[in-house]
Amino acid sequence: MRKRNDNLVSASEIASWAWCPESWRLECGLGEKPANQKALQRGGRFHGLNAVFERFSRAVLRLGVWLLVLAMLLLVVLVLLGVGP
Repeated sequence: MRKRNDNLVSASEIASWAWCPESWRLECGLGEKPANQKALQRGGRFHGLNAVFERFSRAVLRLGVWLLVLAMLLLVVLVLLGVGP
């Protein structure tokens, strides 16, 4: 594992400071661990499940678009063949 360079500030540290400078000072400056570990773990699981749902939604949306394109092409072919609605 690489040693952390104290001169570099991570994006999560910036976000932590922007959200609550005192929280950042306690966690990053003094090395205190957050007291709400269970809530943080629950939040991690929630965001993981949310990401799975988002990927599934994107796949379903993509399938819907392809089915719509296929239906439009089929309608054009039927109209050209004179079998239209």
